[in-house]
Amino acid sequence: GMGGLGKTTLARSAYDDALIIEHFHIRAWVTVSQDYSIQEMLFTLVDSIKAFSEKFDEEKHSYEQMAEHVYKNLKGRRYLVVLDDMWSTKAWDDVRRIFPDDNNGSRIMITTRLQDVAAYADSSCPLHEMRFMDADQSWILLHDKVFNEQHCPPELENIGKMIARSCKGLPLALKG
Repeated sequence: GMGGLGKTTLARSAYDDALIIEHFHIRAWVTVSQDYSIQEMLFTLVDSIKAFSEKFDEEKHSYEQMAEHVYKNLKGRRYLVVLDDMWSTKAWDDVRRIFPDDNNGSRIMITTRLQDVAAYADSSCPLHEMRFMDADQSWILLHDKVFNEQHCPPELENIGKMIARSCKGLPLALKG
């Protein structure tokens, strides 16, 4: 879905959930973006597995050695890797082989604006498409953001609802 729908926010919420933290031995959050660097992605992954691996100085190793190090340290462990803001199928092709598939419940979650990228990564897995919020949902989010637990003064309710509608259902426009 388009920017501002809350893909990253939803993924981060799942990633930080106590049950998720307990369930997965290793968790890694990798921001991919349009002008991604495979080297930077690997640095992030190596950093995420440090607690589970022997000392490894990524500065002194090649791409291939880092990829092998990540693979070996994920192998046999249940992991969750979030690849946030992926823009191309090439980015997925560049990293997919370093994630072992041990059929042990490990998961890779990808956030992307592009449906073809999501479908390309795993056509067997159902996609979760983010939708725009309706006017009521927008108002509730804005109300909670502005007033917390308090009630909205009646004289501000109409203008508040107009502001919520003007954000066109984009959560990040309301949260900013």
